[in-house]
Amino acid sequence: MRTADIARRVATTADVVVTSARMRVAELLATPATLVLTVIQPAVLLLVVLLTGDHLPPARVNTLVTGVLLTAFSGATVRGTGAVLARDRAQGVLARTVTGTVDARLVVVGKGLGAGLLCVGQIAATIAAVLLVLRPPMSPWHPGLLAAGLVLALLSGAAVGLLIACLFVLTRYAVQVSSILIYGNYVLGGMLIPPEALPAPLGWFSWLVSLHWLQEFLTGAATGRTDLGALGAAAVLTIGYGVAGSLLFTRMVTRARGEATLDLV
Repeated sequence: MRTADIARRVATTADVVVTSARMRVAELLATPATLVLTVIQPAVLLLVVLLTGDHLPPARVNTLVTGVLLTAFSGATVRGTGAVLARDRAQGVLARTVTGTVDARLVVVGKGLGAGLLCVGQIAATIAAVLLVLRPPMSPWHPGLLAAGLVLALLSGAAVGLLIACLFVLTRYAVQVSSILIYGNYVLGGMLIPPEALPAPLGWFSWLVSLHWLQEFLTGAATGRTDLGALGAAAVLTIGYGVAGSLLFTRMVTRARGEATLDLV
């Protein structure tokens, strides 16, 4: 393949991802639930975890802040990205989405990145506002390490979004599934509740959550420690989510085409 062809394909792919991201941002800004997930919910969570503890040390405050940030982000990812294909199906346009000339996985990933960027930005701004009011003792994050963690969080959110979007199309109970995932992650994700505080058979679940490892990485970044093991674990899990989502997407489309159920609600 010639260099010009490769450059053209890369430019086309980037254009699809960016356009899809813009579309999803516009959709979420017009959705009232976005305000709940990215402003009200993280503010309440942060107030609860900070105001219920007396004389918290800076390291613990940093852990709680990153836990609230990533927990709120995971919930917003499930609701904001996972429902992309389910919404297309309900509106009767899923067939056009998955059978067009553009790989529909790029559309979903682009929408996931757009949703993630919007959600992380609004959640971070909300948390910053609460911290300015409460002024708890905290250690400053290393800017480079913080940026690396947040970028990986965005990529992980897009990968999870692709995987969950497929699940939402395969079941009629998308709302119920999303609620189980969100609240199950609150309890078992290892971001708000330490894994060691859970019953032994459940503590291992957090090992499968990339955002749990990102919390470990970001907590270390606030103390000047670069936890490459945690960052590597988050990266491996993100790749796993993406591969699983891509394979499930292909299987879902093949099955739906064979049963002629692409646009059935």
